[in-house]
Amino acid sequence: MTRLFVSFYLFMAISLVLISSTLELVWPRAEPQEPAEVALAEAVLPLAATDISTLQAKLKRENIPYELSNMASTAWSAKERQAFSEGRSVTLYSDTARLIYAPLGNEELLVVTLPHSKLSTSYLLVYLSAFLLLLGVLLAVWLWPLWRDLSYLTRKVSHLGQEPENFSIALKKRSVMQPISNRLNMLSERVHNLLRDQRELTGAVAHEFRTPIARLKFALEMQPQPNSQAWKGIQADLDELEGLVQEMLEYTQYDAMTPELNIADIPARTLCENLIAKLAPTTTRLLSVSGEDLTLRGDGHFIERAVSNLLNNAIRHAKSTVNIHICGNDETITIAVHDDGAGIDPSLASRIFDPFYRPDNSRVRYTGGAGLGLAIVQRIQHWHNGTATVGESVLGGACFTLEYPLYTTD
Repeated sequence: MTRLFVSFYLFMAISLVLISSTLELVWPRAEPQEPAEVALAEAVLPLAATDISTLQAKLKRENIPYELSNMASTAWSAKERQAFSEGRSVTLYSDTARLIYAPLGNEELLVVTLPHSKLSTSYLLVYLSAFLLLLGVLLAVWLWPLWRDLSYLTRKVSHLGQEPENFSIALKKRSVMQPISNRLNMLSERVHNLLRDQRELTGAVAHEFRTPIARLKFALEMQPQPNSQAWKGIQADLDELEGLVQEMLEYTQYDAMTPELNIADIPARTLCENLIAKLAPTTTRLLSVSGEDLTLRGDGHFIERAVSNLLNNAIRHAKSTVNIHICGNDETITIAVHDDGAGIDPSLASRIFDPFYRPDNSRVRYTGGAGLGLAIVQRIQHWHNGTATVGESVLGGACFTLEYPLYTTD
């Protein structure tokens, strides 16, 4: 905005000076020529105080209108009265004439009416028209790049969300619209990602819901008795559907916007021990915490959620043991969740945190989930300027690692 204002201000100042100078050089204004009787009247007026009869004779001979007037008939200013007292005449102007008041003494004035030449109206109109025309041409030259860029942006934005790939707006670096094009590129990328996520979510919802709904239909056709095996299967399918819905709602909420984080000091080991204490009664796996007692800065609720997701994931896939190891250095704090399960193929490590992605190995469908738990972990790490990675565990399975800056700015 500052750049645009300065550019426009300098342009207008230079343009006005240029146009005025050019018109004066090309079309100089003609000075009005006073009639001969005006020059004559001004020459003989000094006779008013000494020889009024000679003055009147000369005025009559040249057909210059005059009359006698009393000084009291007009409200004069102090400056004008001072001029009369010194024997000097006073000149006043009307729309069509110039009136010269010459003092005669005894409060009498000789009023001489002379024609008053004004600048030609046609000259003023033509001059003004030329001035405005030149100003309009220069404004058009200045606005042309701006209008061109705005037209380009309008054409590009009209296709926002309609193209299979997000569009890119390329303007010259010196263009005043460059900041807007950068923001539009960011908006285009965001809209493209939202549309892609929406398509993936729609497909994933249909895919995930199809299997339990089919099982429910089959079980209902058998008309099972309460508390029978088929009846318990229906309840399990309903629980699975409820879990899928809850997981998708949470992911949608986390992906929509960055929440306001309540940054505080969090004792990492205490947080992990509390999670293990809550989950230990629900599993036969051996759960433990090792490493240093470190403090990290972040939102306790979301960091606990990230560690909980990894811990639940490890419990589902571990054979017998899950361990949380905490360590740190001068720059980062790391929370690593190890399990002794089948592990993850290194070629899949780059995709494991993608929404709705589940590797086609030992971590198969019957272990539950819609493939959103790790995507939620990735989102939480992004909010905390941290990272989430997966590798091989010392226990033989997978190792999911959460890394946080030593001091996370709030």
